[in-house]
Amino acid sequence: MNDPLPECIWFYTGADYLIINAFLWKNKEALGPCLDVVWQNNRCVIREAEAEGPEKRFAEAPLDGVSLYRAYIKRTPEALDFDSKRAMLMQAIADIRLLCGSMKPLEDPILLYRNLGKGACLRNVGEGDPVDLPGITSTSTTGQQIDYGNNDMRKPAQILKLEIPAGMPALFIEGAEHEVLLPPMRYTAAGVGVENDVPTVALRALSPLDLEEVIRSASEAFSEYFDRQK
Repeated sequence: MNDPLPECIWFYTGADYLIINAFLWKNKEALGPCLDVVWQNNRCVIREAEAEGPEKRFAEAPLDGVSLYRAYIKRTPEALDFDSKRAMLMQAIADIRLLCGSMKPLEDPILLYRNLGKGACLRNVGEGDPVDLPGITSTSTTGQQIDYGNNDMRKPAQILKLEIPAGMPALFIEGAEHEVLLPPMRYTAAGVGVENDVPTVALRALSPLDLEEVIRSASEAFSEYFDRQK
């Protein structure tokens, strides 16, 4: 894999987004468990690839199986200790820079949707309020505005409707989910309502946040992971 972006997207759309966004959101409670979940998941994938052969294990992946297996080995230490957690965080920072650096300015404005679970909802947001989303926001062009009917298990706790003007950076991910990634971004609340019995918040993008400042701030928040004396 000469182009590092497809590998980065593969891992982000797998489980690594858990680490990336816990880090960027400075979620102290979530980062440790997310590192553990991703490490365990990756070690399981490595064992499966060794048992089945990389070509068979990754037969449906859009990437070369052997190269993908080597990427899992590179990204996943054999033991989850202090140094390996730090290495996984450094990899996450490299992925953040690559993903955001690969985003291209939109030629036309676009409306995107983001489903949120109960713990991630925006609270006490009124029209005109500034809203910063410091994570890499995974959105969809379709599939979010549907009739959930009486199936409460499928209902998100909140839907974000993201109005992204032309010129703003975005990364389109090929696949059935019509996924679009947005960088850390500053928005203004353009409206609050309810659709299909689900609370909605409309956000209008104003400008990307300074990526290096977001990374610096997050690194300071998790300084214990970068302090080799710990």
